[in-house]
Amino acid sequence: MEKSIIMNQTILKNVAKTMVTAVALLSFSTWEAAADNVAQPPSLKINGYTIFTTALAKQQRRDNGKGGPQPHMGIGASDLSFTAAGKAANGMEYQYMVNFQTYPGASPYVDQNYVQLRGDFGTVQGGNVDGVEGTMISDGASLIGGANGIDGSLNDVYNFSAGVIKGVDNIGDSGKSTKMAFYSPEVQGVQIGVSYTPNTGRFGDDKLQNNYGSSDSNTGNGSALYPIKGHTPYGLRNVAVGISFKKAIEKWNYGLSAAAITDKSYYAPSNGDQTRYTLNRTKAYQLGAVVGYERVQVGAGYLDNGKSRLPQNSEMKVNGISFGNTALGNAGKAWNLGASYTVGAYKFAAAYHRTDRKTDLTNKATSDIYTATVDVNALQGLKVFGEVDLISSKTNQAAVAVHQSLYDKDGKGAKAVPSNSAAVFILGTKVSF
Repeated sequence: MEKSIIMNQTILKNVAKTMVTAVALLSFSTWEAAADNVAQPPSLKINGYTIFTTALAKQQRRDNGKGGPQPHMGIGASDLSFTAAGKAANGMEYQYMVNFQTYPGASPYVDQNYVQLRGDFGTVQGGNVDGVEGTMISDGASLIGGANGIDGSLNDVYNFSAGVIKGVDNIGDSGKSTKMAFYSPEVQGVQIGVSYTPNTGRFGDDKLQNNYGSSDSNTGNGSALYPIKGHTPYGLRNVAVGISFKKAIEKWNYGLSAAAITDKSYYAPSNGDQTRYTLNRTKAYQLGAVVGYERVQVGAGYLDNGKSRLPQNSEMKVNGISFGNTALGNAGKAWNLGASYTVGAYKFAAAYHRTDRKTDLTNKATSDIYTATVDVNALQGLKVFGEVDLISSKTNQAAVAVHQSLYDKDGKGAKAVPSNSAAVFILGTKVSF
């Protein structure tokens, strides 16, 4: 089934070459001005938002400082965006966008920085921006509000068990690594996207260096498989292809989406080991569907990472640390179901998220997450929200031992977490303009 869904690597490479060629031709082409369009010089637009959250977690495992009755407070997602956009006489739009992460201690402060061209040919982006695998999927998890469930503040307070995947994005997702992306115009509701990332471990003005990855949190990595920040794998010649379909008929609306990723993956720790280890290629895909009727929307999603970025064999060791029989397992699968209901200023939503991973030939690491959210648009630009998460993650002793060996070598006192469960309560406000 994987072979029938994952695109052939040769085809993906050819698509990437075609995309680059098309962009080059667009850059040197002359667009004929249309009589009914007037050129508009670039103008600056500033917008942004900040979110303040308070979270309480009652969980079995209080390792790594995640314990105690006191609440956790934080400024979470907090962005300020500057967009300079203009329009040519022929109707082509062009813009430069820079996004700053403005919460205290944010690193890097610049989160996105890219140039965009849009016209009858579609949309072309170049710079630090999400790839099509991060923008074209709509599923059950995308319907919830609150603090975004598994993809939000939950991660700040809950101790995920060793080996459990996050399960929102595919292993091999390029994050905001430097790339080029192309989105076709919508034709009968269908849109195709392609993004090409030379090195998922490069960000901003990083120099050409393919012998090691990056510790930058914006770059593509697989943190569940290799838990030490800065020691996560990276991919060369990362290609992602996406397709979406949207249709509205009277009070109904429909959406289908899919994305596939491939790259050549490596593991190169920054702890003195100068060896670059070759991992299994990234071969992963994700599917999503959303159906709506008036105020109600229902969605579902599924992803499969195959053996993406696993060791090629059980003999792989880094500075003497063995990854055990990880090579005999897989990089995880996940699926979700979600629904939302909007009435006036209120949005109610709920979702179920399930992840499964074989950490070796027989052992597993899984999670079940139930999320309920309420969002209230109290005033224009002011939202108040609440979220409840019931979560259970299960793992095995072999996975805990592998992760603990890596933490011990890192020397920062982190503890690999065995099976855990929790109830998490989050309240927050979002101010945007």
